[in-house]
Amino acid sequence: MTFASFLPLFAFLPVFFPIAAGVAILFLPSGGRPALRHAWVGLTTLLSSALIVAAVLLTKSQLLVLCRVTDTLSIAFRMDTLARIFSALVAFIWPLVTFYSFEYLRRRPPEGRFFAFFLSTFGILIGVACAANLLTLYLFYELMTFMTLPLVMHSQQREAIRGTVKYLFYSLAGAALALGGFFFFHIYGVSMDFTPGGILDMEKVAMNRDMMLTVTFLTLMGFGAKAGMVPLHAWLPTAHPVAPTPASAVLSGLITKAGIIAMLRVVYFLAGPDFLRGTWVQKAIISLALLTIFVGSMMAYTEKHLKKRIAYSTVSQVSYVVFAMMLLTPEGLTGALLQIVAHAMAKSCLFLSAGVVIYFTLQGANYHYADQLRGVGKELPVTMSCFAVASLSIIGLPVTGGFVAKWYMASGALTPELGWLGVGGIAVLMASALLTAGYLLPIVVDAFFPGNDYDYSTVVPFHLPMNMRLPLLLLSAGALLTGMFAGPLTSCFRPIIGILY
Repeated sequence: MTFASFLPLFAFLPVFFPIAAGVAILFLPSGGRPALRHAWVGLTTLLSSALIVAAVLLTKSQLLVLCRVTDTLSIAFRMDTLARIFSALVAFIWPLVTFYSFEYLRRRPPEGRFFAFFLSTFGILIGVACAANLLTLYLFYELMTFMTLPLVMHSQQREAIRGTVKYLFYSLAGAALALGGFFFFHIYGVSMDFTPGGILDMEKVAMNRDMMLTVTFLTLMGFGAKAGMVPLHAWLPTAHPVAPTPASAVLSGLITKAGIIAMLRVVYFLAGPDFLRGTWVQKAIISLALLTIFVGSMMAYTEKHLKKRIAYSTVSQVSYVVFAMMLLTPEGLTGALLQIVAHAMAKSCLFLSAGVVIYFTLQGANYHYADQLRGVGKELPVTMSCFAVASLSIIGLPVTGGFVAKWYMASGALTPELGWLGVGGIAVLMASALLTAGYLLPIVVDAFFPGNDYDYSTVVPFHLPMNMRLPLLLLSAGALLTGMFAGPLTSCFRPIIGILY
């Protein structure tokens, strides 16, 4: 046996190790020893990220078949280019949120249960990224729903339970639609393994083209529930405010992207862009994505609750990826991948910043509204500075990652095949950017410039612990650097762009 023969295992170890470590937490002493639990969680999280980095660098898209269900169905993993991009993003963000949560959860026990499911979700998310076929993707997609339920329901208050039930209902409704697509792709595909360009047997599809288009549309809608696409978006603004801030950060920054990864697999690796280009499915998904962008922006603009406002922003911003993905152009796909990275950085930073504000200044309030943040920049200057940088990326101002992503989207939309739909898409993007500035920048302005009538004598700067400060600095820097160094980043996308186009 050579070392090369063990390389495919690196596509599975990042999945198995954090899940096993999460289960082990349940058997650690629950009382009086938080330092031991933090050491275990921190070490296993860093080791899991190291395993992901090793898999990204060492594997060459080898297939690892874990088990065979039937002759044509298997549980299998492959670290292809798309999996590498998303896994590397998770490996960077997850440890930052984990170390942030050590301080945040001191006042919001029980820690043990939270970290058990938090670590397990880490592994399952990598399983979604590295799934080599639709069966494996669907299995881990469903597991992710059930592992994140305890995170949303952490406080066990009535609002948290109500939000969890709503999250479960929408997730199961979406999963049911995706399950229907699984059977049809199994029947009309030459294989269930994800294949660049699609798996459909065109001889079989020829007589049932309209049916397969409908199936593809419903499958995309099903996976779009996790991405918060209209009309299956309502769980986001309900679940985020009741979940602990670390859970909100990964739900918005990464878990929603699991739905995007699934949609990318359907469009580019199952149905195929050539099958969808110019069809009503492409136009319908683009139209729904633009509707979601506008509705999410409008709801965020009118929402006063801080975490709900950021959640509605997620509804809007994630659908930018759906819009760009369905343009079915190289520029559109590049913009979609850039938006995945830039939004994950910026939105995780926004939620963690909001969590710091709530933790230090609004902890005694049942509701945390944007108009309560007047002058908070004087008390938490580092936090609100990071919030400001992340906001600029979400808006899409130049030099930020959000700007470059939207530039590629606009370039991809200007194709003759899309006609006025592409032009309308650019108009919606511009309108959304203005609305986004309208609901994020006033928070920053009020935080740093509260006005002459503000009582500055009451300002008491808070000492932000390093394990809360460093994640904010790194995430805000990431949101900025993805724009400043977009060239090297897009070069990482070239292998998948070259294969698909």
